[in-house]
Amino acid sequence: MNYVSKKMRDKTPYEPICGEYRVRLDANESPFPIPQNIIEKFTVWLSSNALDRYPDPSCVALRAAFAKRYGVDASRVVAGNGSDELISVIMTSLLDKGDSLAVATPEFSMYAFYAGLSENTVFFTQKDENYSLDTLLDFVKEKGARAVIFSNPCNPTGQGFEREAVLSFVKKCPALCIVDEAYMDFWDQSILDVCDKYENLIVLRTLSKAFGAAGLRLGFAVGHESLINAINVARSPYNVNSLSQELGRLVLEGDIDNGRYLSVQAQKLSIKLSELLPDAKIHPTCANFVYLEHSSSKQIYKGLLCRGVAVRYFSPDRLRITASTDEELSLLYDAITDIMKGLD
Repeated sequence: MNYVSKKMRDKTPYEPICGEYRVRLDANESPFPIPQNIIEKFTVWLSSNALDRYPDPSCVALRAAFAKRYGVDASRVVAGNGSDELISVIMTSLLDKGDSLAVATPEFSMYAFYAGLSENTVFFTQKDENYSLDTLLDFVKEKGARAVIFSNPCNPTGQGFEREAVLSFVKKCPALCIVDEAYMDFWDQSILDVCDKYENLIVLRTLSKAFGAAGLRLGFAVGHESLINAINVARSPYNVNSLSQELGRLVLEGDIDNGRYLSVQAQKLSIKLSELLPDAKIHPTCANFVYLEHSSSKQIYKGLLCRGVAVRYFSPDRLRITASTDEELSLLYDAITDIMKGLD
């Protein structure tokens, strides 16, 4: 007797890079830790707050800080244990078993994974040189999809769609639109401020990238009242722990603003990679990373790991490299130069 459900038998765990590396450019994290003044405020709070009680089930203070930071209505915001939890809850609460989800690949792999757990049908369309939101809209209509999800800017390619193009897509789309703005703190085309005006739209945000708070596992969904209410019903009542709520609040109320710097670093990284790898296809980026195609991507990836530099490899010939400080990027460039000499 096999006691594992059929939907789980062909699935494997997500396996991020593990181990100690002197330079981590694989997960699109910020190279900057949370500032010490914020940590000191958190330490004072921790010394006077007992952890023997459950956290605020509604994350009131955290949601208020997020709402103030981004100029949205706090009642239209729900907090989650990372965007991953919210994606999973959205699939569970807003889609019925058998409903279909449209995804244009390459995209964040967990979209399809969580849809599969919810026993939704996933329709994939492959991005090409002519891919646009019009292409995606035609695909959604062709498949009669109940929902569509995409990241803007895109993870892993870095492609970005301007605000008006996204809003036009949402207006024309007959499906639930889930727009993941995890990397929008590195760009200026967010639709967050108007997303609650559309009955078919949810926007996702995170503190894991520009804010340097990946370890807190904090994500947010913003949308129309009916959608947010459904997510609140489906999520766990104490889904965000007290420590993350408080430190997340302090981070949002602080003066952390590394998005612009890291977006500039990504452009510098793109230029330098085109010099070091002249035969690579470097994708334009609106995020804090660069996505490239190169025939020796796997050798470069393995060579970088051996030299203590971690980047993200996508089979068969793609790399995604996170922008960082000049010091860390200099180590990356030296390592690539050394690797390419050995491949000549």
